[in-house]
Amino acid sequence: MKRTLRKSIRNNSFLYGIICLYRYARYRRQYDRLDKDLNILDIRQTLDYLATHEVSLARFGDSELRMLFKKYSIGFQEYDPRLATRLHEIVDSPRNSEVLMVALPHHLVGTEDAKFDIKTAWWSMLTHNYSSIRQNLNPNLTYLDAEVSRTYSEYRDSAITAKAYAVFKKIWQNKKVLIVEGDETRMGMGNDLFAGAADLKRILVPRENAFERYEQIKQLIEEKDAEYDFDLVIAAIGPTATVLAYDLSLQTRILDLGHLDIQYEYYRHHSKRMTQVKGKYTNEVNMTDDDIYKNDDEYLSQIIGRVE
Repeated sequence: MKRTLRKSIRNNSFLYGIICLYRYARYRRQYDRLDKDLNILDIRQTLDYLATHEVSLARFGDSELRMLFKKYSIGFQEYDPRLATRLHEIVDSPRNSEVLMVALPHHLVGTEDAKFDIKTAWWSMLTHNYSSIRQNLNPNLTYLDAEVSRTYSEYRDSAITAKAYAVFKKIWQNKKVLIVEGDETRMGMGNDLFAGAADLKRILVPRENAFERYEQIKQLIEEKDAEYDFDLVIAAIGPTATVLAYDLSLQTRILDLGHLDIQYEYYRHHSKRMTQVKGKYTNEVNMTDDDIYKNDDEYLSQIIGRVE
């Protein structure tokens, strides 16, 4: 119900604008007064870092952060105490930064580059939750910006998004890539996001509540990585991908890049809002009825494993 209501409000430009103006008036000064002492690289610094360091990436968005301090569910992942425990482990016992970088939203420390609706939403959320979030994080560590895979929706400057996709395309240029994604996510289908990869394979997992199958997913990735010797694993399955990046980073390079493909579609089509993309599932917008990739030969040939 809440998820449907949020979508309806976003699609009503007038009502959504009123809400953003209210947030601006109500929360801007309170956000400014927060003791923002975390060391989070901004989006440009994050892209430069990923372009020059062969590290794995585990992202904490607002949902993963909320799971650190309360029983919080999102549209495609019910709260699971085991998942919350694993998320705590990632921030409490971080890997060597030469192996894995943890990413947090840069909005925790500054919103100067964010779009107006994004910054006001974060001002509201952090005014109510900052102290609970902050007590679970380490100010002595350096974090990357978790919004690196959804720059189009988050940041005003389109040059940031152009740079993001140039960086990512270069990362997997001439590489053997394994995508681990929710069923019907279909990263790269219908666009050139992975056109430069030497080879592309997929493991499909449940698009909702994937963490219930965590051990099976992890085992299948390890088996297929041993068989195919991938250069890079890309995971796009919400908080489950965050945990996978932590667990598998010691043996392979794995990037937690949920939203990257759907954001690329929005960028390519200059979308003003989150919209449906034929044949692709996203938790933020209902999927279209015409499933154009269901019997696509190229797509089906890339699938080397499934976890139901």
